[in-house]
Amino acid sequence: MAINVNTVYRTVLSILNKEQRGHLTPDQFNRVGRLAQLDLFEKAFHDYNRYMTRKDNNTINDEYADLAKNTKEKIDVFATSSTLSFTAGVAALPSNFYRCTMISTSTRGIEVQEIQKSDLPQINSSKLTAPSTSYPVYYKQGSNIYILPTSISSATLDYIFTPSDPVWGSTTGGTYGDLQYSSSSSVNFGLHNAEEVQLVLKILAYSGITIKDPNVIQIAKQEEIQ
Repeated sequence: MAINVNTVYRTVLSILNKEQRGHLTPDQFNRVGRLAQLDLFEKAFHDYNRYMTRKDNNTINDEYADLAKNTKEKIDVFATSSTLSFTAGVAALPSNFYRCTMISTSTRGIEVQEIQKSDLPQINSSKLTAPSTSYPVYYKQGSNIYILPTSISSATLDYIFTPSDPVWGSTTGGTYGDLQYSSSSSVNFGLHNAEEVQLVLKILAYSGITIKDPNVIQIAKQEEIQ
């Protein structure tokens, strides 16, 4: 599930040309497209938290009107899993890691509990709470995961990954050497399909800054509010 980068670029150009606001080069589009995607990606987490609060207060309906569920589906597009290989209790996180969903061992039979590193002295001070293969713990520090006990050699990491930067790739062709879209060198937006309208509006808003036209920003913001 992805949003076609060429469709979005052509739509943005069409709107800018219609309003006679200037032209957005592929390089400019790639840059503002990256910002717009990250903006909507992060916004989904805030929306999910807000809708879950409303759901707890019984102000959200079920089925298709379940906003919390619909927003979770937008986040789940970026859900994946990876095997962590530990050496002396340390494993490197995937390069595209964003947020951890769960870490488990024994073919997902045992969930590894997250702790703060500062809690280790208290946890290790009692035999009842000391980490074991049946009650493993982990903490994250920098780009590494630390697991206890250190005898554990592997675990399954379920996590949310950061979307890849969108790229409108092109080749030079035609009589006048115009740039032509190349699907082989392009990278589509990773967002849920339902985000396409908001994505176009976000890109238009950022484009207004790029081409130094505040009217484009204002138009995009008004459409987003509506």
